[in-house]
Amino acid sequence: MSSSQPSSHHARARPVKDARTTATGTPQAPAVGRGRGWLAGVAGFVAYECGLHYAAHRPGAEVAALFLGVLPFLALGFLAALRTAGRKPALFALVAACAALWLWRAPLSHHFGWTYLLQHAGVNVALGVMFGLTLRDGRTPLCAQIAAALHGDLTPAHARYARRVTQGWTLFFAAMAGASTLLFALAPVATWSNFANLGTPLLIAAMFAAEAACRRIAFPDMHHGGLLDAVHGYRAVMAARAARAARAARASRAVTPAATGMPR
Repeated sequence: MSSSQPSSHHARARPVKDARTTATGTPQAPAVGRGRGWLAGVAGFVAYECGLHYAAHRPGAEVAALFLGVLPFLALGFLAALRTAGRKPALFALVAACAALWLWRAPLSHHFGWTYLLQHAGVNVALGVMFGLTLRDGRTPLCAQIAAALHGDLTPAHARYARRVTQGWTLFFAAMAGASTLLFALAPVATWSNFANLGTPLLIAAMFAAEAACRRIAFPDMHHGGLLDAVHGYRAVMAARAARAARAARASRAVTPAATGMPR
């Protein structure tokens, strides 16, 4: 993803600050905690992926593979249940689903691969849609948003390049979802697991490296950021989206009573 800095005669880079600072400019402790949280999250993800890969290759571990495969869906269901208005019925339905999963674990374990496919292909489809929707008319491509969050206003050439990079990532995730589905349908689960758990990180790394090389060729006079810069820019874009959504929700709650003539 593009994270280049415009040259000196264009907009200057605006550093992204992850930590709050005191009056003397000294970072406060929460930044350290957030850094450790990111490291713990990455370590947990790697451990989970290793568990999935091991279970998919080990005969007799089908039940464990099933539970590992449905774990993210149960976690998402739990978080969604906590945020719904009818929290108790939603939690009861989730508990019932867990009980059914336990009771029918033996027959379901013969099809544990479907949970892996839903994870891998589903995530790639979701990412492709997220990038692709920003390519619509009137929208700012996601990679352009990330670059602007890091470096301020983009030059026209950089904006066009960021749009092409967004298109590239959209096609990449679509290809990953398609390849995942084809391999799952035509190859053994172990072969598909090699692609999903080992090949996917390597292909993503290759995509980042190829984009960085193209960016350096296209803009040799720019200061080029790295992967962490792209991560910081993405977090800034998502934080801005969340803030806008929260403001819109508050405005909607404030306007609705007045529009209906009901007292607040």
